[in-house]
Amino acid sequence: MQEQVRHRAQQDEWADEVVACMGSRDMVERALREALSRTPSQREETIARMADALRGAAQGLSVPGCAAAAGVPERILREWLEIDASFAGALRAAHALAQAHGLRPGAEPTPAALHLLLDAIRKGAAWPAAATLVGISIRGFNRLRSEAPQVGALIAAAQRARPARTAPGGRRRLPKAGGTRPGYRIVRLDDPVLSPGGRPDPGVGAGGSGVGDFGPGDFGPDEAAGGPRRDG
Repeated sequence: MQEQVRHRAQQDEWADEVVACMGSRDMVERALREALSRTPSQREETIARMADALRGAAQGLSVPGCAAAAGVPERILREWLEIDASFAGALRAAHALAQAHGLRPGAEPTPAALHLLLDAIRKGAAWPAAATLVGISIRGFNRLRSEAPQVGALIAAAQRARPARTAPGGRRRLPKAGGTRPGYRIVRLDDPVLSPGGRPDPGVGAGGSGVGDFGPGDFGPDEAAGGPRRDG
């Protein structure tokens, strides 16, 4: 019995350390910006987030999952797809790469999907919403948690890591369940957001038939089935 308690404590400690490392990215980026002694431009910030979305697509995430991986609302990601033909084409290619290698929403969870799920829970999302975001059904989530004790420990650690909020009267409370909210950064607004040329290709955009016209089913079964939209 004591051995089980000790093992559980060690596992919880390990999980807390892993989840704590997930929050270090912004700290590292701030340190790098300070080292360069300048504020990043809007173009640099946008390209960095687009790269995160492309990485998510290459690992089988749907459009909502890619938006969450990039730290932006899905609405913003879809606007990028409509106005930036280069990004739209790159996202399609990244998703085609994932499909060619058997990575798709709803398949066996990948480290990228687990990272996104834990990050969403850590930032306040309810676990059913976080699971659906990465294409995992509620039943699949429960099975994963029961069959992989370390995953269960990580989920519990992510819930413990949620920042407490101060309620009226000075009382502390946990954030309400729901979607994650993106953070805000200071950027220099002297560069356009679009790819070189500053204008989308003809036929790209809402109602068009170009590479920017993404619709249900383009990025996995969760959207085709009416998966959750996370517009911020």
